[in-house]
Amino acid sequence: MRYYLDYQLADVDNGAWLDPANMKLFAQTCEAAGVGAIALTDHPAPSRKWLDAGGHDTLDPFAGLSFFAACTDTIRLMTYLTVVPYRNPFLLAKAMTTVDVVSGGRATFTLGTGYLRSEFAALGVDMDQRNGLFDEAMEVVRGLLASPHEFHHEGSHFKALGVTMSPPPIQAPHPPLWLGGNAKVVRDRVAQWGNGWAPLTLGGSISGKVSRTAPIPDLAHFTRQIGEIKEHMDSLGRDPESLDVAAPGIRMLKATDSMDQKHTHVAELVEAGVTWTSVPYDKVNFKQALEDIAAFGEDVITGALD
Repeated sequence: MRYYLDYQLADVDNGAWLDPANMKLFAQTCEAAGVGAIALTDHPAPSRKWLDAGGHDTLDPFAGLSFFAACTDTIRLMTYLTVVPYRNPFLLAKAMTTVDVVSGGRATFTLGTGYLRSEFAALGVDMDQRNGLFDEAMEVVRGLLASPHEFHHEGSHFKALGVTMSPPPIQAPHPPLWLGGNAKVVRDRVAQWGNGWAPLTLGGSISGKVSRTAPIPDLAHFTRQIGEIKEHMDSLGRDPESLDVAAPGIRMLKATDSMDQKHTHVAELVEAGVTWTSVPYDKVNFKQALEDIAAFGEDVITGALD
């Protein structure tokens, strides 16, 4: 099991969380604790209504991850997740490549179609076209990153005549691409070409209220879905054991849980086929967050290696 941590901005005074020295300390605390990745999500124009319902603000993921890359040596830099239809795919590919280059090949990108209608409207993107935009954009991104010296594309939304991508990504043919979301169309994309599956919050009210996606009700259901993806991969000639699966919130760990509760929770996820799960920490009190991360590293991450 590996562990990621999402750097969220709670809907409170974020002064401590936005101080560059504190951000550097946060990233280095994660790395020292053995956390495998630090993640940023993608909400450039969230609505007040969405925030009041439980959403959260965030830094720009590509700028923020580049900052964290400069502060660290080994931890991976992850988007969790990038809303692909918000951006032209050539700009998206450049941003992704830049993070991979400045981090020395430590980038992982979780990608999704998005769900916040007001944000689509603010950005001038037709939400009803998001699946078509996503599929064509990812055809462009994957093709451009794999063939950076000369890429051609002509589709319904985007066109390229011999464009280049320089510098190319460090990781070949491209950084790991995970798919975010709970829907069957997402799971099918994972089986066809994804390197990982990252469903949204599981088994809780946030799925319906905030992200407008059907919840994954329990661990047994989640386990079956992982098995179905792997069977689909095998039928397509892909290695099922290469799949990464992230579990962001099924029976979400709390920082106050006992060590035994944490270890039991992790063991259940491993048995289900999960390879990454989130680190619990206080998202309001910065000092407490650092203490939570360090304790989790000692109790769970390092403890699992003893």
